[in-house]
Amino acid sequence: MSLEIVDELMTPGCPQCAVKHLSAALSYSAEAFALSKRYGALHLSPLESKVLLARAYINLGEVLIGYESHLWFAVGLLQRAEEGALCLNAPRECSEKAREARLVLEKDGRAGVRHAMQIIGEGVLLEPAYMEAAHFEEARRELPGDDGDFLDYAGAVERIRKEYFDLPEAMVAEGETTTKQGEPEMATKKSPVVKKTGKTKVPAATAAKATHAACKGGKCKPGKK
Repeated sequence: MSLEIVDELMTPGCPQCAVKHLSAALSYSAEAFALSKRYGALHLSPLESKVLLARAYINLGEVLIGYESHLWFAVGLLQRAEEGALCLNAPRECSEKAREARLVLEKDGRAGVRHAMQIIGEGVLLEPAYMEAAHFEEARRELPGDDGDFLDYAGAVERIRKEYFDLPEAMVAEGETTTKQGEPEMATKKSPVVKKTGKTKVPAATAAKATHAACKGGKCKPGKK
């Protein structure tokens, strides 16, 4: 199976990436709920600097998959985490580890990604509530044009899948699949395929909306519709 990386940080939207992050948020939400029941702790109100650290960690993982553009985005998140932690007098390790990881990346670039992830993962306790919030924010970033309710994680996943991937057969162009490394190929919405008999037609509005889903689970290659 041929897999291709389409590395674009900012696009009209990536439905498959949004599904991935919403599913991760759901898993962390369930874990946070279980911990609160076990230990009697309240669900944490996410501290912004920790959420930014968690988002940096997530995006560095994306770099390892092959999305190089996420590297300097992660550096920016680390800088914001450092500033926020200092401003709000957050736990000392938040600002220190954010700075340490950022400096490693600025010095070593792609080669320092694993080291930076280790600094964050071992130096800062990123409780499930923070990871949940981080994946939620990444889902909103990956599908910025969506105005649906993302807080209902499972419901949002099913809605996105139905809207972008659950298609009438006539709308699935032959050979068109998503090509994100490590994830299953999935048919995506494209311009309608009208059979020669003329019996199959798709509303123009639906077809126009469909062009947002292509490679990288929804990110279109330059020059392709």
